[in-house]
Amino acid sequence: MNRNGMDALEKHFKQWKQISDRLQGQLGPVLEAQRALEKAMRPTLELQKALKSPLEPFLEEQRRLQKAFEGIKLPTYNLPDLSPFTKQIQQYQKSLSGIISPAFEELQRSFKELPPKIQEALLLLAQHGWYLDFNMPLPSLWEIKKAISSGEVEEVEEALVEYFESQLDEVEKSFGAKFPHRSHIISSAIKAHRNGEYFLSIPVFLAQTDGICKEVVDQYLFMKKDRKPRTAIYVEQVAADTYKAALLSPLAASTPISASEHEREEGFNLLNRHMVLHGESLDYGSKVNSLKAISLINYVSQALETDADYP
Repeated sequence: MNRNGMDALEKHFKQWKQISDRLQGQLGPVLEAQRALEKAMRPTLELQKALKSPLEPFLEEQRRLQKAFEGIKLPTYNLPDLSPFTKQIQQYQKSLSGIISPAFEELQRSFKELPPKIQEALLLLAQHGWYLDFNMPLPSLWEIKKAISSGEVEEVEEALVEYFESQLDEVEKSFGAKFPHRSHIISSAIKAHRNGEYFLSIPVFLAQTDGICKEVVDQYLFMKKDRKPRTAIYVEQVAADTYKAALLSPLAASTPISASEHEREEGFNLLNRHMVLHGESLDYGSKVNSLKAISLINYVSQALETDADYP
C-alpha cells in the first residue's frame, strides 16, 4: 500500500475532526460572550452577597412586623434586580442549544452508519484470511476494504504482513496480561514464528484460538451448527447491540479459516483449520499464513475481551 493509500487511512478521522473544529469555532464567540457576561455580573453578584447578610435582620424584622401589623404597609428592601442578566443568560443558552444540537445530530447519523460499514469490512477481510487488530486506526479498515474491492489484494496483504510482523511483541505482551495461563503456549508459538518454523506455529495459534472462544463465551469457533460457527450462538445473543454485533460478525460467519469440507470449492488453497490440524494440507507453513493465524487469535482475544468489558 503506497503513501497516498496510507494518507487516506486518516480520512475518516479528519471528517470527525472537521465536525469538532466547526463546533468549537461556533461555540468560541458564544462562550467568550458568556465569560464577559459573567465578568460583568460579578460585582453585582458580590454586592448582592455582601448586602444579604446585613439586610437579613431588617428583612426578618419586616416579615415579623408585616405579620404582626397586617394592613399597615411598610417599606420594603429588595436586593438588586438581576432579571436583565437572566434574560441574557437564557439567550446564550438558546444559542448554545442551536449550535450543539445540529452537530450532535450529525454525529448520531454517522454512528448509525458505522455498524454496517464495520461488519462489511471485517467480513471482507476475513474472506481473505485476515482479521482486524483493534489497535489499528479505524480509517485503515475502510482503506483496506476499498483496496481489496479495487483488486489490490497483494498490496493489502503486503501491508498487513508488515503490520502484524511489527506487532509481535505487543501481541505477546497482550496475551501475557489477558491469558497468563496460556501465555507460555502463545510465546512458544511466536518464538517458532520468529524462527521461521511456520509449520509449528500455525497449528498452535489455531488450537489456542478455539480454546479462547470456549473459555470466554463457552462456544467453539471451529465447530459448526446450522453451517455457522458455534460462536454465532453467542453473537446472536448480543445482536440488539448493533455496534458490538458488527465487531463480532466474523465469529458468526463461515469464512475460509473455518470452512468445512463441503464448503471448500475445488482448488481451495487458503489457510483452513480443519485441513491443517487433520493433516490434509502439506503446504500451509508460510510466513503469510502464520501471520494470518496471529491476526485471528489476536482478534478473538481483543474482540471477546472488549465484549466482556463492554458497558
